[in-house]
Amino acid sequence: MKLTIISLGAGVQSTTMALMAAKGIIEPYPDACIFADTQAEPKEVSEHLEWLKTELPFPIYIVSKGDLKQDTLNALKPDGNKFITIPIFSKNPHTGKKSLLMRQCTNDYKIQPIKKKN
Repeated sequence: MKLTIISLGAGVQSTTMALMAAKGIIEPYPDACIFADTQAEPKEVSEHLEWLKTELPFPIYIVSKGDLKQDTLNALKPDGNKFITIPIFSKNPHTGKKSLLMRQCTNDYKIQPIKKKN
């Protein structure tokens, strides 16, 4: 059985899509929404999700890998793993060139928890 799931970021676009789907304005009708919680979202996001739960006739599942902010701070400790998953910019001290360091937070804290739920 194939399910229709909305990947809910809790922003304007995914909220609008969920509300329109709930009213039958767009198809297909979803079986559920899923929100990947980094546990580093502002409290307004949690409040918005609670409100949205009252507006939708289908469930919102919340998944999480853990606390992105705390995991990042732990990586910076002397005994940490030194692998930072958030996007961080670095400046080469020799050339002055700025660059974006490798990031994995979207995959680690959003995509993989969602896939695990399925």
